[in-house]
Amino acid sequence: MPTDMPSQTVGENVSKAAGLLRSLVPRAENFFFYTLDRECTWTSGDSDDFEVNSFVGELSERLIAGLGDREEALRKTLDSARTALVLPVFDEDREVNGLLVSVFSKNAGKSASFDPGIIKSILEPAVELIGENLRAAHELARSNSRAKEVERELKLVYEVDEKIHGVSRRHSSLAQLVAQSGRYLGINYSVLLIPAKRIRISATHASWKKVNRTALDRYLIDVLLPKLEGHRKSRIFEVPAIPGSLHKVEQGYQALLSPLMDRYGNVEGVFAQLGRVDKQGFTNSDRRFMSHIVRKVEYVIEQSFDAMTGLMNRSGFEAQLQESWNALSSSTDTHQLIYFDLDNLQLVNDNFSRKAGDEVITRFARLLEEDLPHSAVLSRLAGDEFCILLTHADSEAALKHANDIREKRAALRYLQGDKSLQVTISIGIAEFSHANGDEGSALTTARMACESAKDHGRDRIEVFDEGNLSIIRRYDDMQLVSEIQQALDGNSFELRAQPIVSLSGRSSRRRFEILLRMADADGNRVPTDALFSAAERYHMMPQIDRWVVSTTIAALVKNRNAIVESGAIFSVNLSGQSLGDDEIFGFIEEELRHGDLPPSTLCFEITESAAVSNLRKAQSVIDSLKKHGCTIALDDFGAGLSSFAYLKNFNVDTLKIDGSFIRDISENRISESMVAAITQVAVVMGLKTVAEYVESDLTRQLVTKLGVDFAQGHLVGKPVPLTEVLAGFTDALRSSVV
Repeated sequence: MPTDMPSQTVGENVSKAAGLLRSLVPRAENFFFYTLDRECTWTSGDSDDFEVNSFVGELSERLIAGLGDREEALRKTLDSARTALVLPVFDEDREVNGLLVSVFSKNAGKSASFDPGIIKSILEPAVELIGENLRAAHELARSNSRAKEVERELKLVYEVDEKIHGVSRRHSSLAQLVAQSGRYLGINYSVLLIPAKRIRISATHASWKKVNRTALDRYLIDVLLPKLEGHRKSRIFEVPAIPGSLHKVEQGYQALLSPLMDRYGNVEGVFAQLGRVDKQGFTNSDRRFMSHIVRKVEYVIEQSFDAMTGLMNRSGFEAQLQESWNALSSSTDTHQLIYFDLDNLQLVNDNFSRKAGDEVITRFARLLEEDLPHSAVLSRLAGDEFCILLTHADSEAALKHANDIREKRAALRYLQGDKSLQVTISIGIAEFSHANGDEGSALTTARMACESAKDHGRDRIEVFDEGNLSIIRRYDDMQLVSEIQQALDGNSFELRAQPIVSLSGRSSRRRFEILLRMADADGNRVPTDALFSAAERYHMMPQIDRWVVSTTIAALVKNRNAIVESGAIFSVNLSGQSLGDDEIFGFIEEELRHGDLPPSTLCFEITESAAVSNLRKAQSVIDSLKKHGCTIALDDFGAGLSSFAYLKNFNVDTLKIDGSFIRDISENRISESMVAAITQVAVVMGLKTVAEYVESDLTRQLVTKLGVDFAQGHLVGKPVPLTEVLAGFTDALRSSVV
């Protein structure tokens, strides 16, 4: 932590994140912030904690310096059995300059669902906020310190600095810098010119309003800009008068030109101040002032533009969208967003090199710039995603422009030796107007239209249409993701248990499948297909599966004696995404060991499609779970075209017959035949079978006749809260003892 910042100031800035910390991790008992001197400058509690102070004081400098390289937070069980997690707070160079310590009670720290890795990922936004607050406070303190030491002539420089320091990374901040510097110096014509980035921002005094500014800009670029090569400081040029001319601009003046450098140290533009209103010459003080302003301009440019392509980055573009939103003149005025995604850039990276992929990205950026309308704004949002804002345009103009670009895709073919690869473009278009939400939703809908183009075959253009169900589902998924995360963080999912009943009566062990339910912010039940659609699309299934496994085992452990005595089996689903998680078996094993629960109590259900699509991982997980003592059920069996061919690859105990065969088994002979065939194969292999979706007595009779072992469905038992099922086991055990 910088030594020139008082502890009180540090504490005040850290305390700004207190509410966010509490809301992100409500289970934490207390939070502390320590400087690198091991001084506790802030705590969310009422007083310091001697035990935590002692723990932090014993941390070595080497250990603290290496915190940034750890994937998980540093974890320590204190003498009081509380758990402390340590997260580093970084400075602008990503060096550790402070420690955020979160302390959890004995029970919370030993909870089966306590995961330092997840807690770290949840707290990272707050840690970043703390770092940014401290950096901003440090920078402000440093600026104030410098301001007290400089000469009187520079006081106004720092007054301007106060106005522009910390400006948002947006195009408008450049306009503020141009206007403020011009007013301060009393300039006739101030202009910022960066040709490669299509930046031209000017401010003109009333006395020069009628001058030909285009001609002035051309003179600056063609004549004076080349003279700045090799110079880093501002230079003053004398522009001679034209004898006999009555035009103000031709009566001679001084030009103060400040070079703008790119990240390689090359001059890429100029900030020019042409002629003072009072006709006085420029001074060294003016040059120092402009050197300061140019550094601010370069900072805004660096933060708002992409280093590889020179295009505006996402941060700058989003700020530009806000400005364009304000520029809409009426309810019928519209802008258009054209969203681009290079379809198979990853193939270029994999087959040639990452450098080759970067070359394609740069080539595409130049292609987009070629015929860019004067009033349009182009941005590289991230990776291979680009967006164009067409201001005051209709969808037909956007579609025409998008088609023109798509027709040039041949220029994206990458050649290397005798190998070549054609890169194609998926494009989405969305209207941007007061009638269609705000500027943020416009970018979202444009991206969704682009994703729809990729989903429908790639190398095509999709215009956002609210009637397009695939786009609506994607939008719904996005809206649902935050609620899913809140449910995970707040343990607000609900577990239900549905009976799996023996049809022959020969099995005495009771069986249940664990089902997940979720309510939205209004308390309404979220449809299961919508829940899992969103979770799978945004790769949240591993988190959900872990929550279900951990919560189920914790609930069973509370009723351990009754469960073990009954011999009941509870089936838990594992998604395809979890099968790809190398640590999923270790997690399950640790949960069972921690809970001291017999592995035979659990059966893990894996869908046939997930197992087949990730064959090697599925085999490994299944074999590991079987060796540990759990049983395995292959869910939705029969839905695949090669179900029987793949069956020999999986060491499973039960086949759950796909519900599509059970639903219409009484009317469809083909379904009946499939169920008969699956049952016969299961008998030969020594496997049990379960018929799902048994909703009528006729269906139950048919599957019983065909030799199916178990039935599941509303006819034989509806899902009920898991707590009620477990309470029934405990009550039964007590009754038998009495």
